[in-house]
Amino acid sequence: MKKLFGLGKGLNSLIPDAKHITPELKKDNVFYVEINKIRPNPQQPRRDFDDEGLKELSKSIRKYGILQPLLVSKVEEESSRGMNVYYQLIAGERRLRGAKLAGLPNVPVIVRDDLSPEGENKRINLEVALIENVQRTDLNPVEEAEAYGRLFKDFGLTQKEIAEKVSKSREVVANAIRLLNLPQDIRESLRSGKLSRAHARALLAFSDEKKQREMYQQILAGGVSSKEVESIASTSKRQETRDKRQAKKQNQKFAELERNLADTLKTPVLIHSTNSPTGEGGKIVIRFATLQDLNKIAKSIID
Repeated sequence: MKKLFGLGKGLNSLIPDAKHITPELKKDNVFYVEINKIRPNPQQPRRDFDDEGLKELSKSIRKYGILQPLLVSKVEEESSRGMNVYYQLIAGERRLRGAKLAGLPNVPVIVRDDLSPEGENKRINLEVALIENVQRTDLNPVEEAEAYGRLFKDFGLTQKEIAEKVSKSREVVANAIRLLNLPQDIRESLRSGKLSRAHARALLAFSDEKKQREMYQQILAGGVSSKEVESIASTSKRQETRDKRQAKKQNQKFAELERNLADTLKTPVLIHSTNSPTGEGGKIVIRFATLQDLNKIAKSIID
């Protein structure tokens, strides 16, 4: 590893808002290390990398080099032949991939030994990678939501704490995490860009997955704005509320009759209306546990 003086300003040149990360990340020197000794960050929230974009980046790297160093931690492993040293990437995976495409043998890095990929530092490594990607707008909506979800579920951060770390409002973080409630295939459409973030958020307004999918197909067919989806969802919710109230009223008017039948037959009785426009029709459900109970019920009805 070759030490390089006078280049860069440490993490602050990579992530201006890194003051939210604890422990505090301070200024460090920049070194050159062999590119084949750098391993990807397992906490990297980004999963999708545009091939054409990487090719353009590699051309730029061939011409100008890597202008911002990668952030890594040093890891030592014992082997039969002694101690092996490699570097765990924390931030800068896109630059690393571009450098590999460009055929660079060495890349500039900032080494942070206090961020080894173990224990509490797993969370910090995820935070650093997330912040860098968010600030560069490199993440698609699903990747961003999954990263927030990991900080929330796996590392116990509140939505407010996550929002402070990425310099966004709590509502933005909350809405992003809610996207994870969408069905898998719809999330994949959002990940690939086939579905917009606005349309995805609008679909969350539907509580019923069947209606959600019906509207999703209409969105893919074109011609339905996110505002129209929200309006349709709002109308659907009002109708559901009215239907529930109507069903409750129908059931309440049968309450006394249910009690009388239950007293007579000595078993629970339920009366369900069909919720037809005329309010007529329905069914009676008489519960029994054994054939002996059924015989007693039948005898009571026949007699």
